Amino acid sequence: MKKILLVALVALLTMPCVVNAEEVEITLTEVISLQPLPGDSPLDDPEKEGSTPTRPTDFRATIDGNYLSINKRNDSIPSAQATVVNAMNGGIVLNQQFTNSVSQQISNAGVYVLHIETAGGALVGQFMVQ
Repeated sequence: MKKILLVALVALLTMPCVVNAEEVEITLTEVISLQPLPGDSPLDDPEKEGSTPTRPTDFRATIDGNYLSINKRNDSIPSAQATVVNAMNGGIVLNQQFTNSVSQQISNAGVYVLHIETAGGALVGQFMVQ
């Protein structure tokens, strides 16, 4: 009986992980500034030009296996800066400005943090490559 359990455990540990076998959307969250806004900030008046804050719906980020894709959905955002950092060792695997979309193959397994910055704010998301 112990031998059967050991064989079953070894089989489970050696099975390929299929967590990221299909495209998964990365949840993006707005980054809240810890600095107080001045009284006449454009964010105080949404009618002022260029004051539209960046929202999670402005971008779609997906991970498909080890292939990361980021697509801009809001045409009023001229460009964005995408940075992906390995959460385990702090290594930067992507640091690129883009106007419409960007994609990158992530070669190492691990947990990653995605940071998208625009003139109107920043978004952050986390994903795993296995």
